[in-house]
Amino acid sequence: MPQPEVEIDLSVQLGRLRLPNPILVASGTFGYAREMAGLVELGRLGGIVPKTITQEPRTGNAPWRTIETAAGMLNSIGLDNDGIEAFVAHHMPYLSSLGAPIIVSIAGRTHDEFVRMAARLDGIGVAAIELNISCPNVSGGVDFVTDAGSCERVVAGCRAATSLPIVAKLTPNVTSVAAIAKGAEAGG
Repeated sequence: MPQPEVEIDLSVQLGRLRLPNPILVASGTFGYAREMAGLVELGRLGGIVPKTITQEPRTGNAPWRTIETAAGMLNSIGLDNDGIEAFVAHHMPYLSSLGAPIIVSIAGRTHDEFVRMAARLDGIGVAAIELNISCPNVSGGVDFVTDAGSCERVVAGCRAATSLPIVAKLTPNVTSVAAIAKGAEAGG
């Protein structure tokens, strides 16, 4: 006699952000999700983090962007993306239709760019915002994450600009990631 299927609750809570399960795809590795539709049941994911977006479109770094090594792969894409307005107009409608929470990763050159982008994403169906303050592949990509005070200020500015949950993407390439995390926490 077949056993009845047991429903297991895999949901996770990250602050105010509730995800149906802990399986997230990382920003930068999943494109805008269209590229993976034939490989993954997108609606079954705990969340989708599309490639990081910036205020203006970016062409990214010149080739070669990925290099195979004996130990794996190195990449330096350089935040190639369509910019926030194209993302909102062309990618967000598709992403919203997938059934998985969408966590939008943003990167700014300045504190004010981060704040403007966070405000722009409020109220359009985004589940949370990831602040990409730790990208080593662009000029100024780690400016906000190597000092706890700078990290706190950018998180606080975004916190004031949006009602969405915020996830700060930190780097381990600092003397004390715990101090930077405390700055992010203090910022909200």
